[in-house]
Amino acid sequence: MHVTIIGAGVIGLSIAWELSRRGAVVRVIERGEIGRESSWAAAGILPAARFDTATDPMEKFRGYSHSLYPTWAAELSRLTQIDAGLRRCGGIYLATSIGEAASLMANLEYSKDLQIEFDLLTPDELIALEPSLSAWARSLQFRAAAMSSDEYQIRPPDFLAALKAACCINGVRIEEHCEAHLEIEDGRAAVRFDQGRVAEKIQSDFIIVCGGAWTGSIARRLGLANSVVPVRGQMMMYHLSSPPLRHIVNEGHRYLVPREDGRVLVGSCEEETGFIKATTQEMLEPLRLWAESILPMLVGMRREKEWSALRPGTFDGFPLIGKVPNLSNLAIASGHYRSGIHLAPATAVAIADQLYGVASKVDLSAFSIGRMMAECRTTQFEEH
Repeated sequence: MHVTIIGAGVIGLSIAWELSRRGAVVRVIERGEIGRESSWAAAGILPAARFDTATDPMEKFRGYSHSLYPTWAAELSRLTQIDAGLRRCGGIYLATSIGEAASLMANLEYSKDLQIEFDLLTPDELIALEPSLSAWARSLQFRAAAMSSDEYQIRPPDFLAALKAACCINGVRIEEHCEAHLEIEDGRAAVRFDQGRVAEKIQSDFIIVCGGAWTGSIARRLGLANSVVPVRGQMMMYHLSSPPLRHIVNEGHRYLVPREDGRVLVGSCEEETGFIKATTQEMLEPLRLWAESILPMLVGMRREKEWSALRPGTFDGFPLIGKVPNLSNLAIASGHYRSGIHLAPATAVAIADQLYGVASKVDLSAFSIGRMMAECRTTQFEEH
């Protein structure tokens, strides 16, 4: 089987690796540099999830991916000698308002239903777990706190490096700085791409679009121009002499992610700015003040780095995963929003199962491409 993948983020590379392990001949085309968009910029938080107890389609898919991660990380490390940084560090959840406390209690009940460990913490218990949070735990900000023991973290740049190396070892052909275009004729898709002055048209048994926030423009002629929208997130990083925390610390959509080398990631925000990828003090300054209120040792410290990325969001919050209706050789895997890193293994396995006609462990109907298409008639795709 010959497969062409458009996009070399974490989704595209994961699918390429999974297909290559099953014997497919895979070619990956990337418009920029490998893994340098939202995949590289992610914090790499993998919240606790259970496949066997979840009933919601998204949570079941997340649980499946969560269960695959230890095996994936171990196999990538064995094959490439690159440690992707997968660690079962646990996550602490803080609430500083009545609304956040109510949300935390709702998560507590939901976690019980899923049989996920999620336990309330007193101020003393929080301090025992994380002494650096003692000032916050003793302050008037404390409304509630909880601990999720099965939360993981991974280092996205290292994960991407391991995926790239594994793909190369398995013979995957990866081409950067190539602008790919879909051509549709007689119910089949082909890829035309330009690399400098050289243009090439590729016929494949299957083509998979993994274009992230750019998927809509790649698949415009399929009625998917507005199916995936860019949502900007901004982050910053500090570098301390030693890790100030042992757990990921979450409050709402904001978080502190400690690395073993003393670095601490602070994020994030959500902005609809189109395809403008830039950092702004209007967003970074509130993040800084929040981080310092949680971790006072950051006060006065210079940030080592700050960056932004465009997450691929969909209007219903569900990704697009699966074959395109009425086209025999085209599939899409995109729109994972803030969960691309977490959902990458399950997406890769599910797509590979579809292409090889293997019964999948997960139901992809909630993520179908057809739900986002303006029309699914073959006549819409005819070339003129």
